[in-house]
Amino acid sequence: MKVQFTNSSISMSNIGYYEERLKNFDWSISEKELEHKKGDIINIGWYCSDRICLSGNSDKIALNYEGFDSVGKSYSFNDIRLASNTIGTLLRGLGIRNEDRVCLFMDRIPELYFAFLGVLKIGAIVQPLFSAFGDESLFVRLENAQTRAIITQRKHLHKIKKIIDKLPFLEFIIIVDHKKTKILENKEVAFNLEEASPVEKMEIFPTLAESPSVLHYKIGRAHV
Repeated sequence: MKVQFTNSSISMSNIGYYEERLKNFDWSISEKELEHKKGDIINIGWYCSDRICLSGNSDKIALNYEGFDSVGKSYSFNDIRLASNTIGTLLRGLGIRNEDRVCLFMDRIPELYFAFLGVLKIGAIVQPLFSAFGDESLFVRLENAQTRAIITQRKHLHKIKKIIDKLPFLEFIIIVDHKKTKILENKEVAFNLEEASPVEKMEIFPTLAESPSVLHYKIGRAHV
C-alpha cells in the first residue's frame, strides 16, 4: 500500500485521505465489503487467506520478502493459506485451543505473518512481541498473559531460557529454524515450514466479531 505524506494529513493511495474517509465511516461499509451480518462467524485468519483464494486470487502475490542476505522470495495468497493451515494444525496438535495465548517472538520473517494467521484460524489469541525485548520485558508480558506457547527463532532462545523456570504456564517453545544436529531441550518443539507437509484443509474455529484475537501491550496495560 503506497503512503503519501503531506504537511497536514496522510493520503493512502487506495482509500484517499484518512480524515475524509473517517467523516463518513460506518461499520456497515466494512460489513458489506466482508459480506458479514451481525452474529455471523468471522475468523480473521480465514478472511485474510482462504476467502481471498476462494474469490479467485489464490495466485496473486501477497507477500514479497527479502532477508538480510538480500535473498528474496514471493508468496501467493494460496502459499499463505497453506502455511497458516500448517502452523495452525501444529498448534492444535500440541493442544492449543481457542483463547489460549500464543506469543510470536520473531524478527520480521515470513513465519511471523503465517503464524499470526495460523493462530487466529484456531481461535487462539496472538501475542506479538518486539523481538528486541530483553528477558525481563519478555517475562512480564508472558507471565501477565499466562502464555501457553511461544514461536521463536534460535537467536532469541537465550532470553527465553533465562525466564522459563518462572513461567509454569509456558508449555511449548516452538523453534522455526531449529538445527537437526542440536538436541531439543525442555519444552522445545522443532518446526521447519519448508520441510513440513502443507495442510490443504483445516477446520477453522468459528470466532465472532467480538471474539478476542490479538493481545497488544502498551505502557502500563494490555489490550485485547
